[in-house]
Amino acid sequence: MEKRKKYTSKYDDALYWERVNRNLGWLGDAEEEQRFRQKKIRDVVIGLAGCGGLGGGVAERLVRMGVRNLKLADPDTFDLSNINRQLGATIDNVGKNKAEVVAEHVYNITRDVNIEVYPEGIKENTVDEFFDGCDYVGEMMDIYAIDDHYTIHEGFRRSGKCKSMMYCPVIGYRMFVFKTTKKSLSMEEVYGLPKNTKQTEKYLKQVIERLIPEMPRYPKREMLDKWFIDMVRCPIFAGTPPISQGIYTTRLALEITGLNDLPGVQQLPEQPGYAMFDAMTWETKIVRGKWWENENTDSIDVKET
Repeated sequence: MEKRKKYTSKYDDALYWERVNRNLGWLGDAEEEQRFRQKKIRDVVIGLAGCGGLGGGVAERLVRMGVRNLKLADPDTFDLSNINRQLGATIDNVGKNKAEVVAEHVYNITRDVNIEVYPEGIKENTVDEFFDGCDYVGEMMDIYAIDDHYTIHEGFRRSGKCKSMMYCPVIGYRMFVFKTTKKSLSMEEVYGLPKNTKQTEKYLKQVIERLIPEMPRYPKREMLDKWFIDMVRCPIFAGTPPISQGIYTTRLALEITGLNDLPGVQQLPEQPGYAMFDAMTWETKIVRGKWWENENTDSIDVKET
């Protein structure tokens, strides 16, 4: 195995507490409680599988929030179409590996973080090493990297330490949140297809439908099918990924600190259930269970505002 690129740091306690100071007011009713929760954020190890439109921005938010230990994986390189939304996507960085560019960028924000880079991405021969030491993992790979989605879920189930994964795809003006725990369905059950199935048009349609439970109402389905199925290319509106980045980072912080156990906190369903927010229609929704087995949403646990 090729020697990995790693960023290591010398920790300055005074600098750290000054830079995260504004977090503290939202972490508890007493200073001791606030610092206790911030230490949980400081010491957690988070892996991000994918450093594009979601993963790159999440990496930056986590570092600014005070996370000091990251693993970043992505085999892809920046192209011109990434410039509309992705951290690190610049004219000068076209052709460069996304994980390596994002790692250098977020390290230089504070230089008190430790980052391990996996430029080959999540593969059969790297997934267990990637999970080693991780408390949480963000599944932020391309929607069409289907084999890699199978691989990361298998690695998650083998991992002893990793508590959960979240996948937060952005589709048009809406975003979905899927949370995977050890009790969640396998990817074979979620997709309804065994691993290594030949990727025909019918196969691709079923995978897209399972990853996008509710296709946006606009544009028309014919146009969306042209992009998702015929062109095999996910259209992404530049304004929406930051919504997903913020929701992912906030929900993860609640889980890390234990604030998600407070009365009144809405719990995320386990995959295949999902949460959804739409910036165009202003819908919010939580759906539990195998939603594709229901003929209408009345039979699903749904909350809308």
